Amino acid sequence: MRVLCTVAFSAAHARAALPLFTTLTSLGHEVLVAGPASVLEGFAGEPVRTAGVLPEVCDQLADLLQGEVLALPPDYDPFSDEMVVEFAAGPHIAAAVAALLPVAAEFQPQLVLRGGIEFAGLLVAERLGVPHLSTPSGVGQYVDRLALLNALNERRAELRLPLHESLDAAHRYGRLDAVPPGYSFARQPMPPAFAFQQPAHQGAGDRLPQWLADLDPARPLVVASTSTSGGVFGTESALRLFDFDALPHQSVDRSPLAHLEAVVAGLSDVDCEAVVLTGGLPVEASAPHVHLVESLPQALLLQSADLLVSHGGYNSIREAMRAGVPVAVLPVLHDQMHNAHRVQELGIGVRVPDFRAEAVAEACRFALSDQDVRRGVRRAQRDMLGLPPIREVSGYLERIVHRNRRLVSM
Repeated sequence: MRVLCTVAFSAAHARAALPLFTTLTSLGHEVLVAGPASVLEGFAGEPVRTAGVLPEVCDQLADLLQGEVLALPPDYDPFSDEMVVEFAAGPHIAAAVAALLPVAAEFQPQLVLRGGIEFAGLLVAERLGVPHLSTPSGVGQYVDRLALLNALNERRAELRLPLHESLDAAHRYGRLDAVPPGYSFARQPMPPAFAFQQPAHQGAGDRLPQWLADLDPARPLVVASTSTSGGVFGTESALRLFDFDALPHQSVDRSPLAHLEAVVAGLSDVDCEAVVLTGGLPVEASAPHVHLVESLPQALLLQSADLLVSHGGYNSIREAMRAGVPVAVLPVLHDQMHNAHRVQELGIGVRVPDFRAEAVAEACRFALSDQDVRRGVRRAQRDMLGLPPIREVSGYLERIVHRNRRLVSM
C-alpha cells in the first residue's frame, strides 16, 4: 500500500504522527511524508521518506497579503471557529495544493493520510480519486463543520473539483483517534473513529537527564508546558505578517509566553518539584523548586510525573491520560478552552479559570490532592491501554483502500 502523508503547521504535531508513519513503514507499506521543510526537521534520522515540498505557512500568507499586514480585530477571539477555518482552509492553501500535486502524481498513492487541519492533502486526494483520512487531532475535532465545508467548497470550486454537501465530507472515508470513544474530545457529532493505542513516547533514543532522578522523591513532580502553535510563525517572513504594535490585548495577554509566566509564578507557590518545558521562550523562575528546561521528551517525562500543567492541547492531554497523570488546563487558543471543559467533565483534571498565579496554584493543589480526579485518570489510563495497538491501524487502512478499489471498479 502506498500512503502519502501530509503534515503542516507545527513540528510537534507532525512528530506526534511519526509513530504511525514508522509503523506503516515497518509493516512493508511505502510511505512518503510531505510537508514544509521546517516541520519535517524533526524527522531527520527516522525510517521514513520525506519531501519538504509544501510551502511554509507564513510564506503562503505573506504571498497572499502582497505586502499588507494582518490586522487582528479589537474583539479578537482566540477560540473562534472563523480564525481556525481561515487559517487552515483559506485561499492560501492553493499554493500547497499546487506544490503537492506533482509529488502525488509521481508517487501515485492509494491513500492520503493527512494532519487534522491539513487540507491540501484532502484536496489532492479528491483530485486523484483516492481515499483520505485524518490522523488524530484536537483542532480537527473542534472546528465548526459547516464553516469548514463552506471554505473547502470554495477551494474545490477554484480547483474545479466537485462540491460536497455533507458535513462529514472531510471524514467520508473514516478518521483516526488516539483516545477511547467515551473520552472523545470532539466538540460536535462526527463519524466514528478507529481509536488506537499511541506509543508511550516517540523516539527510540529518548531519555531523561540524571538531575531529574536527583529531585526530592518525597515531593510530587509537576510537569508544565505551553502551546507549540507559536512555532508556526518561526520563519523570517512571519515578521512581516503582523502589525505587532496593533495586536489586541487578548492575543498578548493569552500568548504562550504569558501562559508560561503565569504557570511559573503559580508553581512557585506549590509544594512540589516542577519541571517547566519552555520551548525556548524567555521565562524566568525565582523559586528553587521550579526547574526551567527548553525541551525534554514530554511523554517520557510524564511516566514519572504526578501532574501536568498544560495549555490543553489534544496531544498533551492524550499523553497525560496514557500515563495516568491528572491535568490542570490553562487554555490559550483554538480548541483548548473546549478541551479544558472536557477534561473537567471527564474527571481527569481541572480547568484553571484565569491567568492569575493564584488560580494556577489553587488548581494544581486541587488536582494533586483530589481523590476523585486520581480515580478518574486511573480509569482513563486503563481504557487507553485497552485500545488496539498501533499496528492494527494498518489493517483498517488496507480495508479502506480495498473498499475504494471495489467501488471504483464497479
